[in-house]
Amino acid sequence: MIGTQIKPDYSEAVAKFVANGGQIKSAVNTNKAEFNYCNADTVLQSAERPNSHQNHILRTRAEKQGLKSYKPVAPCRSCGTSERSVKSNICLECDRRRARAKTGLSAKNLEAIGHYLLDKGESIEFTSGGQKYVLKVEVA
Repeated sequence: MIGTQIKPDYSEAVAKFVANGGQIKSAVNTNKAEFNYCNADTVLQSAERPNSHQNHILRTRAEKQGLKSYKPVAPCRSCGTSERSVKSNICLECDRRRARAKTGLSAKNLEAIGHYLLDKGESIEFTSGGQKYVLKVEVA
């Protein structure tokens, strides 16, 4: 407990408060904020991607060499393939599966379209939703 001696520069209201039996005590914080310095979200994200730093190095190296894909440190967890796109950093097989599911086309139909475009040696331009797209086949 702090003594009840008042320094001369305090106001008269404080002196009156103490004279009437009031006590001056040190403040107690009753609403303490609890800081968790180990952020659980960050820990979970790094656990999901343990090799992201090494993958970044491999990806930028492949990008500088002009490659379209690179092999990451660890294979994809969902499909097990070990090849990723340099541009989007998405697993190529998972990306193909998403594209097939989105278009509703089977792998056989997409392969037939690919053979057709490869034989013709041309690309198809089309517009969807006001945006222009180009569909072409490249040799990997």
